[in-house]
Amino acid sequence: MSDANAPLPEASVTPAASTEPAAPPSRKLLPRLVLLAMLVALVAGAAYYWTVYRFFESTDNAYVKAEVTWVMPRVSGEVTRLDVQANQTIKAGQVLMQLDDRDLQARSRQAEAVVQIKQAALGVQNQTELATQAAIAEAQASLAAARAEADRLAKELARYQSLLRDGVTTRQRVEAVQAQYLTAQAQVNRAQSGIAAAQAQYQAQVAARGQLQADLDSARANVDLIQVDAGSSAVVAPVSGTVGSLGVRLGSRVTPQTRLLAIVPMDTAYIEANFKETQIAKMRVGQQVEIHLDAYPDQVFHGRISSFSPASGAEFSLLPPDNATGNFNKVVQRLPVRISIDDLKNRQSLRPGLSATVRVDLRSGA
Repeated sequence: MSDANAPLPEASVTPAASTEPAAPPSRKLLPRLVLLAMLVALVAGAAYYWTVYRFFESTDNAYVKAEVTWVMPRVSGEVTRLDVQANQTIKAGQVLMQLDDRDLQARSRQAEAVVQIKQAALGVQNQTELATQAAIAEAQASLAAARAEADRLAKELARYQSLLRDGVTTRQRVEAVQAQYLTAQAQVNRAQSGIAAAQAQYQAQVAARGQLQADLDSARANVDLIQVDAGSSAVVAPVSGTVGSLGVRLGSRVTPQTRLLAIVPMDTAYIEANFKETQIAKMRVGQQVEIHLDAYPDQVFHGRISSFSPASGAEFSLLPPDNATGNFNKVVQRLPVRISIDDLKNRQSLRPGLSATVRVDLRSGA
């Protein structure tokens, strides 16, 4: 019989199994892979910056430009014929429009009539000078005759005075010869005065002829000017290109201040990029440029820096900033840089004003 007070044997207790599954190895590797990827990207970015990125300067403040020529008439008039349309391609020397030139033709005929009047007056002046020269020659001949007569009477007076001393002639005869001699002397003086007066008149006529010649030259120059204006009634294209901003119509009244149209030479298109002043330190003429046009996103163009603006864009603005005032805020200035396009086959595809993004390779160039 067993003892009722004997201790019961201890039951073995087995720990309950955990209900949470063990973490898979992939979750432990993911943070490490992300960290590794970030480290690789950082190293790659640093390498790209030191080997490539720091040798380039880029800006999206760039636009297509062209040497636009504004056509304005030399004279006023009404458009009687219009030979061009908007967006038309034209050649240099092509007639664009014709202005009414009837008043110019009338002014030209009037100016030519003035020239003829001046020529006639100059001809009359030349004849007057010839007459004055003849009068001078006549006065000189009269002087020679008067001197000859005075010399003869001087000798005759001396002879009669000798005869008077000898008692051969009378004093009355001597006085008559002396009066004739004095008269001859007066004729000499008169002839000399006549020559001086004729010569003075001739000099005045020579001066008047110079004035008439100047008037004639002025009248001829006026004819040339009017003929130039008359020839300018036909408005001619100064350069080749495409017509834009056509602002006149048939019958329009224009003046020399009227902008008739613009001619855009598409073959001379270029890029004007406005770089910050902090970007241009290492930029040089001749460096290669990569160009992306917003209008042609799938194409990449190449060019070179051709020139730098002599001043920032703010200096050429209508109201340049005055930093001497008390309200000074420093603003990074931009300098226009001209970029020529090298590999553009169809330049007609460019339109001035299109937006562009450019990137300059600072390692290139001379």
